[in-house]
Amino acid sequence: EKVLCCTLTCLKTTMFANLVGRTALVATRRHATQQARRRMGSAAAPEWTGIDKTVRGYFPGDDQLAAAILSGYFGLFVLVKIKSAISGTAEVEAPAQVAAAAPSAGAIPDVDSEEFGAFLESEENVMKLVESFEK
Repeated sequence: EKVLCCTLTCLKTTMFANLVGRTALVATRRHATQQARRRMGSAAAPEWTGIDKTVRGYFPGDDQLAAAILSGYFGLFVLVKIKSAISGTAEVEAPAQVAAAAPSAGAIPDVDSEEFGAFLESEENVMKLVESFEK
């Protein structure tokens, strides 16, 4: 009899806990549905005027407009490449070399010039070059 009483008490406690839990669940669902639903909308679409109105007639979405602009630039790039391939590269004539003026007696020629090799043949000129580095 004592075991039966304890079992009934546990059963009543479990049933009560289930009833409270179920009631709380239903109450929260009911409360959630009574709140205003947010649909994450944005502001009204702007009224386009001028060229924007014309362009937005063909491309209403921002993503469509961006794709159209990128396509336009890509099209121009392809046209330029095709034009340059058709016309070919014109051979550029090498400019005529101008005879360089002979360096003055005391001046050190440029390192990239042809006269620099002849300048280094003299010991006196090498010393001039070393002295110019020390300055």
